[in-house]
Amino acid sequence: MHVVEVMALLQAKVKGWINKLFFFLRSWFFDVEYTPLTYLELKEFLEYWVSEVLPELAYASEKFDCDDFAGLFKYMLIKRLGKNGVFRAIGKVYYKGEFLGYHAWNGVILEDGSVAFVEPQTGDMFFGRYLYDWRYELQAVLM
Repeated sequence: MHVVEVMALLQAKVKGWINKLFFFLRSWFFDVEYTPLTYLELKEFLEYWVSEVLPELAYASEKFDCDDFAGLFKYMLIKRLGKNGVFRAIGKVYYKGEFLGYHAWNGVILEDGSVAFVEPQTGDMFFGRYLYDWRYELQAVLM
C-alpha cells in the first residue's frame, strides 16, 4: 500500500480540519510502501504478544512506559511477520470521559483497508476510538 493511501486512511480517523492539519505536521512516514497484515496474522501475533512477551515486561514510569510498549510491539511485529503495516499512534486518552493525558498505542493496517488499534500494555485490539471505558484520540503516527 503506497504511503499516500496510508496517509488518507489514517487521516480519516482524525476529527476536525485543524486536527487533520496538525496530524500531518506531527506525523512521520518513513517508508514509501507499507505491507498490510491479515486479521488472522494480527490475531495470532496478539496471542503471542499476550502469552509470551507481556509476562516478561513491567511498566516503569518514564523508563518503560506507553511509548516503549508501543515501540517494542511495532518492532517485534515487523521482525516476526516481515510486514511493516504497523505504527505507533500518539494522542490523548480519556477514561469515562475524563482526560487523563497523552498516550502511545499501536495501529495496524489490515488487508481489507481497515485499521485495527492495539493497546500494547494489555494486548487488547479495538476498532474506532473506544476500548471499554477508554477513548483514544489520535493526533499523530510514527510509521
